[in-house]
Amino acid sequence: MVKKPKNLWGLIALLILVLPILAACGGAASTATTTGSTQATPASDASATTAPTAGTDVQASPASTDVKDVTVTLPFQQGGITSLDHAYWSAQLFVSQGVVFEGLYGYDQQLNIVPKIAESATPSADNTVWTIKLRKDKKWSNGDPVTAKDFYAAWVRAAGPELKDAPMWAGMMGYVKNGYAFKAGAVGVDEVGFKLVDDYTIEVTLSQPNAAFINFLPVMNAMPINAKSLEANPSDWFDPKNAVYNGPYVVESWVSGGDIVLKRNPNYVGDGIGNVGTIVLRPYADANARLQAFENQEIQFTFLEDASQLAYAQGNPDIKDNIKSEENPIVWKGIEYNRSLDAGPLQDVRVRQAFALSIDKKAITDQILKGLAVPTDTFNSDVRVKDKVKSLSYDVAKAKQLLAEAGYPDGAGFPELTFYAPPSNDPQMPWIEAVVKMWQDNLGVKVVIQNNEGPVYSNIQWANYNKDIQPGFATLGGPMNWFQPLDLTLATNHIWYFMDYKEGGMAKYAEYQTQIDAVSSTEAVGDWAALTTRAEAAWAKRQEINKIEEPEMAKISAKAAAAPSFKEQWDAINERFTAAKDDAEKLTAYKDGLLLLLKEEQDSTWYDYRTDENKQAQRLMLKLAGQTLDEAWETLPAIQQLAIDSAWMIPIYYDKLYYATDARLSGIVINKLAWGGIFQYQYLQWTE
Repeated sequence: MVKKPKNLWGLIALLILVLPILAACGGAASTATTTGSTQATPASDASATTAPTAGTDVQASPASTDVKDVTVTLPFQQGGITSLDHAYWSAQLFVSQGVVFEGLYGYDQQLNIVPKIAESATPSADNTVWTIKLRKDKKWSNGDPVTAKDFYAAWVRAAGPELKDAPMWAGMMGYVKNGYAFKAGAVGVDEVGFKLVDDYTIEVTLSQPNAAFINFLPVMNAMPINAKSLEANPSDWFDPKNAVYNGPYVVESWVSGGDIVLKRNPNYVGDGIGNVGTIVLRPYADANARLQAFENQEIQFTFLEDASQLAYAQGNPDIKDNIKSEENPIVWKGIEYNRSLDAGPLQDVRVRQAFALSIDKKAITDQILKGLAVPTDTFNSDVRVKDKVKSLSYDVAKAKQLLAEAGYPDGAGFPELTFYAPPSNDPQMPWIEAVVKMWQDNLGVKVVIQNNEGPVYSNIQWANYNKDIQPGFATLGGPMNWFQPLDLTLATNHIWYFMDYKEGGMAKYAEYQTQIDAVSSTEAVGDWAALTTRAEAAWAKRQEINKIEEPEMAKISAKAAAAPSFKEQWDAINERFTAAKDDAEKLTAYKDGLLLLLKEEQDSTWYDYRTDENKQAQRLMLKLAGQTLDEAWETLPAIQQLAIDSAWMIPIYYDKLYYATDARLSGIVINKLAWGGIFQYQYLQWTE
C-alpha cells in the first residue's frame, strides 16, 4: 500500500487514488443491501443483520443433504469464463466466490456476510490487525483438511510480484500492510501483512484501520488454494485436471468462453446449501436467445430484460405464473456532471439544482422504462437513508426560480451545454432524450446530445477530470463490488473528490497532475536546496490544515489513521539523497522527493479550493471509513444529504428486475453487486 502522510487530509489523498477505481469496476449492476456486523465475535455466534425488505418475491430455500440427480442449466454472461484463476477480477468470480471455493466468510441468500470456514475473527483495538481462527472439519475435494496454510499460500500468490497484473484494488489486497510494495517487488514476503500463526490461525495486518474487514473475505481473491496443489502445479493449478476445490461444487468440465459444468463435491462439509446435483452455466449472445432457450426448456432461468419481454412473458400461460421480481433500492442510475475542467454555468449550485428539479422521474419510469424501474430522488434508497434526507423532487416552478436567481430567467442567455451519451443504440438513450427535452421545455435551455463509443464514454464517466470536453452531463450509476462502509456512498464520493470545488480548483489539480506524471521521465538531478525550501513550506501548510481539521474531526468523532507524516517521509528521502553513493542513487532519491512534494503541494492547494460542504463530506467519509456497516448506516444520511444538495449528480431511478424460473427451481440469488446476473449457485433447490 502507498504510505500515507500522518495527517487528516493525507488519508483523503490516498482515498482519491484508490476509491474512484473501485467504483468504476465491474459491469453496470444493482447494489446489495447487506448490513452484516463485523465486530469481533466468535464466527459461529456472529449475526448478520437483516437486509432491507426489497425483493419479497425471493424466498430462502431449505438446505438439503438429499442431492438430486438433476441438471440445472442457467444462462451465463456473454463471453463466458476465460480463466478460472481467482486472483483476477474476471467472470470466474461467479463460481469462485462460494460455489467451487469457499472462503472464511461468504454470502447467504440475502447477501448478508456470514461465517463459512472462520470459527472466529478478532480485531485489535485499533482494527488494524485481524486474527482469524478456522474450523477444523472443513475438507478439500481430495480429502485434505482445509488449513490456514491454504489461505496463506493463495493470498501471498495474489499479492505477490509474480502476478504483476493481478489487481491490488480488488478486495482486501490493497488494504494489506505493504501489499503494494510487495506487488512491486520492493519488500519481501516477511514484510507483508499476512502471518501464518498455526495450521488453523491466520493473522492479517492492515495498512489502515478497517472495522468491516471481514466483509472483504467473501471476495474472489480471498479464496484459498490447496497449498499442495499449488506447489505441484504453480502455473495451472486452476485447470480442472489439476484443481482441488473446497466449495459445495467442483468443476467437472470447462470450455473457455463456453459451457462450464459443476458437480456436487462429495467431500464438502457444510450446511445450508441446496440439492442440485449438476449445474451447467451456458453463455448466450443476447436476451432474446435466452428467452427462446427458456421457452424450449433448455435453461431453467431467464431475466426479462425489457418491457416487451415482460409483456410477452406475462401473456404466456407457460411462463406467467413463474415470474418473480426484485427491486434494488440502494442502487441508483442517473446523471452526473461530466467532469470537464471548466464547469461553466454549472459552477453555480442554483443552476445545478434547477436542472435536478426539472426532471419528471415518474414519467420516465412509467412511460419509457415501463415499470422496470422505480423513480428515486436519493442515491441510496435504502429506508435507512431515504427516510432521513430531504430530496430535490420534481418542481418546475422552483427550478425556474433558481435559474432566474442565477441570472438566466426562462433560460435567457444560458449557454449551450452538452450531454455526453453512450452509443446511439444504447438502451439508455430514450430516457436521456426525455431528460434533455424536459430541460428544454421546463427551463428554456439548450442541451445537445453527443454520442460516444463505449470505451471513450467509460473514460468520460469515470475519469478524475476531462480536459478537452465542453461542460455538461453524462450518465452514471452506483454499483458496488463488495460491502464496505465507503462503498455505501454509491459513487457519490466522486462529487467530493472531483467536482465540488471553487472555480478553478480542478484545473489547478490537473496542473499539478501534469507535473506529477512527468516525474518518472526526469533525467537529471535538480536544485535540492530549492526543493527542500518548498518542502518546508509544504509542511508548514500541512500543519495549518491540521490545526483547522483536528477540532472539526473531533466534533463528529472521526479519526484519521496514523501513518508517517509528510515531514517524516521527506526526512527519510533527504537522508537517502545526502548519503547517495553515485549519480543513479541521487537521481532516484531526487525523483522520490519531487514526487512526494508535488503530491503534498497538490493536496494542500486542493484543500484551499474545497467548498465548505466538500470539507464536511470528506470529514464524514473519514468517519465512515473507520466504522462497521451497522454504524455506517447512521453516518450515511448526512453524507447523502450533502450529495443531493450539491446536485453534481442526479439520481433518477433504480432497477426493478423481473425474471422467470422453472416452477421446480428455487434458491435463485440475484447478484446485486457489480457484474449483475445471478450467483451463489450453491443455494439452488430442485423440488419435483
